[in-house]
Amino acid sequence: MKVDGVEKTPTFCANLFGYKHVNRVRREGKKGDPISGHMSDGSMSLTQIHYEDAESDEADFDGPAPCIHHIGMEVDDLDTFIVSIKQQGGEILTAPGHLPVKFRSPKDPVAEVVAIARWGKETLAAGVHGEFLA
Repeated sequence: MKVDGVEKTPTFCANLFGYKHVNRVRREGKKGDPISGHMSDGSMSLTQIHYEDAESDEADFDGPAPCIHHIGMEVDDLDTFIVSIKQQGGEILTAPGHLPVKFRSPKDPVAEVVAIARWGKETLAAGVHGEFLA
């Protein structure tokens, strides 16, 4: 979800849904660096994204205000899934080779797909997805 900051929403979600902090990451963007806070209850994951600038990459996918920005899913075979998105009339929104792969299905909100374990602590701590903040 797109939020005004990643400080208050995690506490709210922890208290309301029982989600626990997993990590916080800053990803370098062309126009500002988005910060994402990742939480999980062990089955579902929730990510809050704060864009430093309204012109930041992907900030305008769903308008200027806080909102449900997109949903994300892990898939077994990312390359095959990308082909399926295109075959079903979906539009890939991210540049080729960029992860996560954001897409829009015909007339629907934005979604993203990643390989399984993409947002795991070990992967994030290795720094391959941005600066690991906590």
